[in-house]
Amino acid sequence: MDFTVVLGLIGGLGLFLFGMHILSDSLKKLSLGLLKNLLEKITSNRVKSAFLGVFVTSVIQSSSATSVLLIGFLNAGLITLTAALPVIFGANIGTTITAQLIAFKLTKSAYFFIFIGSLIYLFAKKNKNKNKGMAILGFGILFLGLATMSAAVKPLAGNEAITGLFVKFGQHPFLGILIGTAVTVLLQSSSSTIGIVIAFASVGLLDLPSSIYLVLGDNIGTCVTALIASIGGKLSSKRLALGHTLFNIVGTMIVIPVIPLYLHYIPLISGDIARQIANTHTIFNVINTIILLPFVPLFVKVLNKLVPGRDYEKTETKHLDKNLFVTPHIAIRAVVKELSAMLSICQDMLEKARQCTTQYNHKLKNEIAMDEESVDEMQRNITEYLVEITRQELTEKQRRLVPSILHSVNDIEKVGDYCEGIVKLAQRAYEYDLSFSEPAAVELERLFDKTNSMMRHTKKAMDNNDHKAANITLNIEQEINELIIQYKLNHISRLEEGVCVSDAGLLYSDILTDIERLNDHLCNITKGILHIGKR
Repeated sequence: MDFTVVLGLIGGLGLFLFGMHILSDSLKKLSLGLLKNLLEKITSNRVKSAFLGVFVTSVIQSSSATSVLLIGFLNAGLITLTAALPVIFGANIGTTITAQLIAFKLTKSAYFFIFIGSLIYLFAKKNKNKNKGMAILGFGILFLGLATMSAAVKPLAGNEAITGLFVKFGQHPFLGILIGTAVTVLLQSSSSTIGIVIAFASVGLLDLPSSIYLVLGDNIGTCVTALIASIGGKLSSKRLALGHTLFNIVGTMIVIPVIPLYLHYIPLISGDIARQIANTHTIFNVINTIILLPFVPLFVKVLNKLVPGRDYEKTETKHLDKNLFVTPHIAIRAVVKELSAMLSICQDMLEKARQCTTQYNHKLKNEIAMDEESVDEMQRNITEYLVEITRQELTEKQRRLVPSILHSVNDIEKVGDYCEGIVKLAQRAYEYDLSFSEPAAVELERLFDKTNSMMRHTKKAMDNNDHKAANITLNIEQEINELIIQYKLNHISRLEEGVCVSDAGLLYSDILTDIERLNDHLCNITKGILHIGKR
């Protein structure tokens, strides 16, 4: 093969991919707020959700971007898998708009779009207008790349050996599907694969049967982006990515037996092979969506079987019943139960923090982030509940008790913050390959043991208004303070002796500080029970 052909092909492909990236990225910036608002309004109505997927993906020209947005919503717990699947089905239709645009063969107008887009971008003052210019510029570069590719491969159309090789894709369906899948996985863009197929078909290198099988493979390959995006996310996001893949695989299996009908009717719609390929892409996804949309509940059941287990979820408030306001003393008791639940979450967070300092675990870090959200939400709910209690008829004792409980709520929330802070420090140590010396690790282990004991006695004191347990926590806190003073001196000695490196030492010192402050807040709670100080 002539080197000029190869150079023209890869250069044209580079321009095409770059233009596609600029176009998609600019459209996303122009409409991201609108898209997020639309996706947040996803309902259980499958047909509406599918149309929403079509619209969103038509706007941003990327089914991968839509699927990544949906995965973000799933990870945040804003939507369910049942609601997300129809959107991703519709996204497959929306992404075919790119192929329809390419089929218009606006290659002769490419320079015009590049010129107009460049002018708008260079002279516009507002970012919004600059993004519009970039979108037009990307559109022009896309077609310039397409023209370059077509011109580069045109001489190959006269080579029987090469045309025979491409025709094999139509003679061996699974080979064509496999190649289409592989190219899309490599380029991370189904629209790019369609552009290449149209460019090759327009100069006679590909016939319609070969193009159809490449398009089928292209639809499967586009699912890889969502699969990658779901790594490390919730199980529901993994199910969505797998559901997207199953949708295209099942759709391909449905279509393969009726390919002769495609070959008969598609040419009747248009005599232009570029338009025939674009129409094949659109019709394939429309028919798939119509057939499979009613089976969304079945998809969900299958996906739950294929990806078993439950996501780690936020803890909700359980005891704050508004009907208890008529009996304030019972309502206050309900608040104390909720405080105890908050502290139980913090106990779990402390144990996860201990494990992360010993051996960092990203899964535990994500769980702690969710635990922290639970604690923050419980703090808000308890505070609002306490404010409502103060509007009732209270005894003098109850009026004094409410501010004390409010202080305790804030203290427990701070305990959660420091647990999360310790994990973030452990993550930093992991990312920078820092490790604590053996004496430092032993010291940390002892501090975690003491803190865990203090938490248990604090919870006991709070649950039962147990003054004995409260006094024990004050003794433990004194021990912890003395240990931390000693450990900081030990740490300085290790630095002087070269046993500990300075970067790891700074992290160790920060963890000691977080543990010290965490225990101060636990101590505040028990002081409130003992009526020491401001409480």
